[in-house]
Amino acid sequence: MKKNLLLFFLTSIFYFLSSPLVHAQSGEWTWMKGDSIPNSLGTFGTIGIPNAANKPPGLYEPCEWRDHDGNFWLFGGSYSYNTLWKFETTTSEWTWMKGTNGVGGTAVYGTQGVSDPNNTPGARLASTSWVDNDGNLWLYGGVETSAGKSDLWKYEVTTNEWTWMDGSSGGNALGVYGTKGIPDPLNDPGARLETAAAWVDDANNLWFFGGQLCCNANGYIDDVWRYNTTTGEWTWMQGSSISLQPPAYGTLGIADSANTPGNRRIYSHWKDADGNFWIFGGQANGSCFNDLWKYDHNLNLWTWMHGSNIVNSTGHYGTSCTFDSLNEPPARMENRFYWTDSCSNFWMFGGLNTSSGFYHNDLWCYSPAMNKWKWTSGSSLPNQDGLYGTMGVSSSSNHPGARYGGVAWLGHNESLWLFGGHGYPFDNNVGDLNDLWRFIPDSGCVSCNVVNLPGVAFQSSDTSLCEKFCISFTDQSINNPTSWQWIFQGGNPSSSTDQNPTNICYDVPGAYDVTLITTNAYGSDTLTLPDFITVYATPPFPTITQVGYTLTSSPANSYQWQFNSADIPGATNQSYAILQTGLYTVVVSDSNGCVNSATTYVLISGIDETSGGNIFISPNPSNGNFIVELPNGPDLIGMVDEVSIDVVNTLGQNIFSSSESRSIGIASHFKKEIDLSGVAGGVYFIVIKSQNIFLKNKIIITK
Repeated sequence: MKKNLLLFFLTSIFYFLSSPLVHAQSGEWTWMKGDSIPNSLGTFGTIGIPNAANKPPGLYEPCEWRDHDGNFWLFGGSYSYNTLWKFETTTSEWTWMKGTNGVGGTAVYGTQGVSDPNNTPGARLASTSWVDNDGNLWLYGGVETSAGKSDLWKYEVTTNEWTWMDGSSGGNALGVYGTKGIPDPLNDPGARLETAAAWVDDANNLWFFGGQLCCNANGYIDDVWRYNTTTGEWTWMQGSSISLQPPAYGTLGIADSANTPGNRRIYSHWKDADGNFWIFGGQANGSCFNDLWKYDHNLNLWTWMHGSNIVNSTGHYGTSCTFDSLNEPPARMENRFYWTDSCSNFWMFGGLNTSSGFYHNDLWCYSPAMNKWKWTSGSSLPNQDGLYGTMGVSSSSNHPGARYGGVAWLGHNESLWLFGGHGYPFDNNVGDLNDLWRFIPDSGCVSCNVVNLPGVAFQSSDTSLCEKFCISFTDQSINNPTSWQWIFQGGNPSSSTDQNPTNICYDVPGAYDVTLITTNAYGSDTLTLPDFITVYATPPFPTITQVGYTLTSSPANSYQWQFNSADIPGATNQSYAILQTGLYTVVVSDSNGCVNSATTYVLISGIDETSGGNIFISPNPSNGNFIVELPNGPDLIGMVDEVSIDVVNTLGQNIFSSSESRSIGIASHFKKEIDLSGVAGGVYFIVIKSQNIFLKNKIIITK
């Protein structure tokens, strides 16, 4: 199975290129998972079990989290689902964690404040979400069919349980504002949707801004709320309790208590290194914004930082990958693809302008330190189709299609990940998407030294082999790793610190994980591929039976007979007729290509010197030199006879010929010495013909 090294190499290269875990090149998009067509129904698999085939359906406006272990989570979307999903970047596998495996999904509230494995929020979209400082996932509101929700939920990753924490289990609840700045157990923001602008402060309080009061088409609002996770109380912090308040921009760059972004449903948000909250754009009253705002929650003040104070601005792209004070993204909404890198740069992708009908697939980066935008990837033209390329393979030509209403996460090594939404996969076809993309920012296109962890990746010379066989591994990590720690479950040796370990042997059948931990000047990165190596059992020893001079192997998938350890060309059947004395081996293989063998020694015994038809061959067997004698019979006295002798092999090919006359008398007989010492050992036939006789006898030549 493992003799063909070229096949090993090609197989490994195919796996490497097709694997979704292969690292991307800087400045390039990679289609990682999901479908390139819209409205996929997904593959849920088995609840709680990760699988490479699992994938969420096409989703519009789910909510998302990134837990403290770097796993990505999403919930709900497209009105129809209450499914909770987890994606592990180290294995590139989705897991259906909670909820139903199809549309519907009725809420189970249980007792407020008490977790229960049966609890679950109902199917919904456009909710608000947070990850608190303890790693818990929080969810607020959204819209369930036609009912707006005001319920607050907490999900604990360690227990895989939801808890209904606050708010009403009914729909369309009105807000209870209380007194601005004063917490109260009766306060409630009320049912709302379309606000993804949410933050967690250092004290573990949950914050959000604005959104749409449900279900009022004109119920956009500009309020700011804070939830204390310790006391369970809401506080109305900023803005108005009345909808449709206009923006108050004040002076660009100057904080003021009168400033407000005004009513809007809002999506992109960030938190800077100083703990300030930021928002961009959004939509209200049929128009979209491209203004950038900063909120200082300690001072409770808004500042207009960048962008236009006129709606539906067309923006300015400038030169790609260049910060410029004139640059600004065009106005948009539902741009829920946002990230904050380790340098506190803000990133944003896509969105929709409801006035123009333009869908975007542009990627932007904003530096708070410089107060400047730059366009880094994607098109400056609207409504662009996606270009997927090959799943798992980055390319400078790859890019997601224009879209809005999806979700995003920041991955390892500053990678930007996005999922789904509503938009253009290809051929001007629009629908809900379930594709997962990754972008590695170009280190030459950022405003500070981004922490570049090693970005671990590897390949092997093969991923399936037979027991007792060995393979090698090749490190493919990026960003200049300086040390390597390999862990080979089931391997011998079981670990290595070489960059490219060789001769890793597997002695016991099974499926085994491989882990690589790489370290560079910035830290370590780990990749574990579960069941990466498959080891097959060796088939049982074959049994050889002999009948006459025919050997037969016990049944197997394939056969190869050998003579004295060398393959016999064409001897690939279950049985083989031997030609000479020696060691005969049959090598058998099973359906996995694993082999085993057995050997037997066969001695071809001598044949009587006198054979039928009054012909004598001596010696027989011989080393190639032998004598053929043909005695007279009494009925042939006084005659002259022409005698021909031919020697042929088992294929009927003539290898020796002789013809001569003899006088037949009582005391005379025919005798011929033949030298075949130059031919190969085996079975041959001597054919003697004369006027009155035809004889054929076997001669064995041994070497």
